[in-house]
Amino acid sequence: MSKKVSGILITDIIVYGIIIWFIAYAKIKGMESYEAFRVVVREDGWVEYLTALFLFLGAIVLGINAVKAIQRKDKKQILFYTLSCLVFIFGAGEEISWGQRILGLHTGEYFMEHNYQGETNLHNLKIDGVDLNILVFSKLMFVALVVYFILLPLLTWKMKSFRKLVIDFGVPVPRLHHIAVFFITNIAVLTLIQMKKESELHELALAGILFLIFLNPAKKIKDIVIRS
Repeated sequence: MSKKVSGILITDIIVYGIIIWFIAYAKIKGMESYEAFRVVVREDGWVEYLTALFLFLGAIVLGINAVKAIQRKDKKQILFYTLSCLVFIFGAGEEISWGQRILGLHTGEYFMEHNYQGETNLHNLKIDGVDLNILVFSKLMFVALVVYFILLPLLTWKMKSFRKLVIDFGVPVPRLHHIAVFFITNIAVLTLIQMKKESELHELALAGILFLIFLNPAKKIKDIVIRS
């Protein structure tokens, strides 16, 4: 048991260290010039690749949980973990435009017309004047994060009926340090960086913290133990 806890702690330190280091490094470069800052958060740079990596690692953890749920024949958790795994695979693919630049693939006609970065991904599409990045990946994502990092822990703690749903579906509840680091790092980016493309740092922090939550979610909610 001690080895498992030790491994989790080391992973937490590494991931948190990566997030904090890149925020600090981006701040230092931003003080030099905007161009220097853009190098840190550029396409196909360390920040983007690490974000995609954390999303992919999160998908792996969710996929492993889905397999365990299948072995238990737990239909609710099979549904939740399978769908969540697919969402994170999608997120990782979108982050790197499905490997388009890595593989040197040509952008199709539709994406050339509707994607304002000329890439093969959905989050940069603009359709009938609607920017999907702002609508889905900013506004709706903000609501989802408030629900996940604030309302989910509170409702799970306070409401027995809601807690039962969380347990039945195996929803990974963030620990206190996950919540604290999430808000501290994102507030730091908002207050210290204040530059275009700072969203790349928000994405890195979110992807890394979600990976840590899936890897080691809160196990006890009052007197009820959540199944792993």
